[in-house]
Amino acid sequence: MDSTTTPIPSAAGHLADEDETLTPLLRSGTAPTRALSGGRMLLPGATTLAPQRHDTTEIAIAIISGHVAILSGNAMAPFHPRAGDIVYIPTTLPYAVVNLSNNASVLALVFRTDPGFDTDVHRMPELDRAARDQIPDLRRAHHKALLTRRNGRARRT
Repeated sequence: MDSTTTPIPSAAGHLADEDETLTPLLRSGTAPTRALSGGRMLLPGATTLAPQRHDTTEIAIAIISGHVAILSGNAMAPFHPRAGDIVYIPTTLPYAVVNLSNNASVLALVFRTDPGFDTDVHRMPELDRAARDQIPDLRRAHHKALLTRRNGRARRT
């Protein structure tokens, strides 16, 4: 597990069986970059990245696949990007990433204005509870929406 990401306990108080994988693909040392890095984030089902902030780094997260909620600010307000969306996270904004699925992974590309990719990550454990308290409701709403969509597509006789 990379130091830039830390799973937090699920609503049941347990960590997911697998940790997320954050693979730097572009960073100083691998390319002659001065102010940009990028990587691939694979977030297994039922996993949440712990609240964190970056004091000097801007971030863009491109959601490739999966169902995700981005929690942001001190209240950890949820935002629901879809596959194909890009989420911008400005410097100093606290955020967390929640995989809404219990089983399917989220795949995203992460771009940062940090040439080292992980030099200014600051964990914010004081926001863990605000994030953790929302996870069960977010996942329930996601599962309900999936069931509603499936039932709406039921075969007509």
